[in-house]
Amino acid sequence: MLQVALTRVFSFTLWYHFAYVVISLALLGYGASGALLSAFPGILRGNLPRTLFLCALGAAVVIPVGLAVYAHTPFYPLQLLKSPVQWAYLAAYYAATGIPFFLAGVCIAGAITAASDRVTRVYSADLVGAGLGAGLVVPLIWRLETPGVVILAAGLMAGAAICWAWWWQPKAAAAPLMLIVVLALGGGLYWRSLEFRPTAEKIMSLMLLPMTVDPSAPRTTPAAQQLAGVSSDQPKGLGCRYLKRYTRWGAVYRIDILEPRDAATRKGYYCSGMSARYHGPTPDWRSIPHDGDNNTIIFKGGDPAQLPHFDDHAVALPYQLLRPAPKVLALGAGGGTEVLVALRHGARDATGIELDPLTVKLATQDMVDYSGGFARRPGVHYQVGEGRSFVRRSRDKYDLIQINLVDTLTAASIGANVLNENYLYTVEATQEYLDHLTKDGIFAVSHLDVPPGRGLIKFRQGILRAGSALEALRRRGVAHPENHIAVVYGTGLMVYMVRTRPFSPQEIEKLRAYDAENGYLDVYLPYHHLRNELSWFISTSPQARAQYIAGSAIRRDPATDDSPFIWPYFKWRYLFHPGHRYERMAMANGQFVMLPLLGVAVLGALIFILAPLAIFRRRGIYSRAAGGLALYFAALGFGFMFIEISFIQKFVLFLGYPTYSLTVVLSALLVASGLGSLASQRLISRAERSLAWALAGLLAVGVLYLAFGASVFDAFLGYGLSVRILVAIAMVAPLGFVMGMFFPTGIRVVNEVAPQFVPWAWGINASTSVVAAILAVMLAMSVGFRMVGVYAMVIYVIGVTGLYWAHRRGRQAAV
Repeated sequence: MLQVALTRVFSFTLWYHFAYVVISLALLGYGASGALLSAFPGILRGNLPRTLFLCALGAAVVIPVGLAVYAHTPFYPLQLLKSPVQWAYLAAYYAATGIPFFLAGVCIAGAITAASDRVTRVYSADLVGAGLGAGLVVPLIWRLETPGVVILAAGLMAGAAICWAWWWQPKAAAAPLMLIVVLALGGGLYWRSLEFRPTAEKIMSLMLLPMTVDPSAPRTTPAAQQLAGVSSDQPKGLGCRYLKRYTRWGAVYRIDILEPRDAATRKGYYCSGMSARYHGPTPDWRSIPHDGDNNTIIFKGGDPAQLPHFDDHAVALPYQLLRPAPKVLALGAGGGTEVLVALRHGARDATGIELDPLTVKLATQDMVDYSGGFARRPGVHYQVGEGRSFVRRSRDKYDLIQINLVDTLTAASIGANVLNENYLYTVEATQEYLDHLTKDGIFAVSHLDVPPGRGLIKFRQGILRAGSALEALRRRGVAHPENHIAVVYGTGLMVYMVRTRPFSPQEIEKLRAYDAENGYLDVYLPYHHLRNELSWFISTSPQARAQYIAGSAIRRDPATDDSPFIWPYFKWRYLFHPGHRYERMAMANGQFVMLPLLGVAVLGALIFILAPLAIFRRRGIYSRAAGGLALYFAALGFGFMFIEISFIQKFVLFLGYPTYSLTVVLSALLVASGLGSLASQRLISRAERSLAWALAGLLAVGVLYLAFGASVFDAFLGYGLSVRILVAIAMVAPLGFVMGMFFPTGIRVVNEVAPQFVPWAWGINASTSVVAAILAVMLAMSVGFRMVGVYAMVIYVIGVTGLYWAHRRGRQAAV
């Protein structure tokens, strides 16, 4: 429960990709506890109930303290290589996160030791508890909010302390019981008193910057500052330009409501996409950041007739080419902007799909007096849903399918979105959108970007966006896809339009006239030769595009469901190349952060897991079978985590959001692995045969998943969330069952050939798991999550081969 809840906390205070760091830290904590107990077995031979009581009580105290650390530590991960003090803040984060898992690991190891004659029952209880803890996080977040779930985890740890006290000294139960009462009565007041702030690179931090800018604060780009309403000529000492009105943690995002304090701020923020000819009134609006970034807007009044600026806005470009009274679908509708634009331009039917239930509730219920109840207008359908799933199950055809400003320029401008996977923009997604268009329909995507030829980086997303559209059209059999695409830059907003039929020359001339009238820049138009990189890329031959992508130091191939990284990033082999200095400054920050995090994971595993074993348990390493055994347990660590991480990512598409995927995959894997562990000895008595059957099962299930997993996704993606969760469990559980058989089977072999190697087996497995949690994502950036799964199965085969070799060597030594 704590592990999954912390991924939501870090999604706001840092970036959601730190979920992998949380997984790595949890494994490090458990690994360090096991190494400590192996190096100092006297800890468990002393007053065991007292030791476990103190550990459980200590964890219950440290967990709430960790919330204060996350709230008040100014850790900015993208500044790690520029500011030495950030390493101290990173250490504070790591300590606050890792210590509870270390103490919990001592409790689990102690419980198994104390009940060694009933180890299968204790181990089953542990895994069932872990599965329930992971599975309950999402419903509990809706009830208690994310920090409240962290407080609940602390209360459960205090409950474990009561159990140990009952075994040791019943009177000692008074302390954890009192702590539970304090957490129950004051936990909510405590965490609500903490001012959680997002990392300084996020748009919400910029919006809440004081007027007097701190010169020591992390630098942000001028474009990001303009987006936040921060300007170099702002008055000094007047506080923030935005007033925070509301905060709520949800299982999808944490949302805040920010209100601009003055008209200048309202106009400054919404200037992106505005026509140069518009000089009318600035509408009143409030901003809703999602996890401190990725803003959406709710307009006051909700009456399209009172929003004339949408007549001269880049988001309305597709309407210049649509028939009257179009039918519109907006994906990622946020606060309803695209719905209002559609109504303003005479749409007969406007459907808005928004992933976050809290945002929809704000727009349709909590802020209905402010928003004007636009969702209740005739022809408007504004609802909670995941875009891909909605499109898959929809039988309707639309004149316009629009994705507008789902991403922000802030994170892009400093390279924070290097790991930003988004399944709305992949080639497969584009194919589905085109399948749901009418004959003359348009699929339109818009995002914030720099204008062509300006800034350090040309077309941060342009090549990827255009490449996805070109590939989707090619798969549909379109002979000249370049005639089906138009790209226009409108005052900070890049708009891509794609059609299933070619744009006609008359339509292109109409679009050119509209762009000239509004001061927009034509980036790519069919039948016109425009001098810029993106125009060349779209209009050139497929062979030239492929050669350009292969020779580029930056990853520019189209995003797919297997590799849904929608932002350009450096290929790893070019990351430290002497050239591309300016590109690295603007695009590679996220990658540069991953490298030290991987280094910290390796160092932590060496210091806290392997070093104690090397110093105090050296006998086991001298066994003749040690090499093969080490290879086997290292392979289990890498293989299991590669599969876990790749499954978590692949199921983001199927379940709609990382928290749902993390919860379902972890819960199913834990419970199924526990059952497989119990079955490994009961079904097959001989370890060698058990291992052979486990490997055969892993390869069979893995091949089935690789061959038919995508087809299962296609078949069930259009069903409701509850059905998709059941399907996900059915897909994950068989693999988890067979993977759960490997570790106990390996321990049985170790007990036969080299019993003194048991602590090393455990430590090596834990160490490689810590590293693999981060390494799997870095590997997926190069080869995709499908290949990460393939590598995992190859690693299992190598590991099993090593164990058979060790088994033979061990028997020879015994003879």
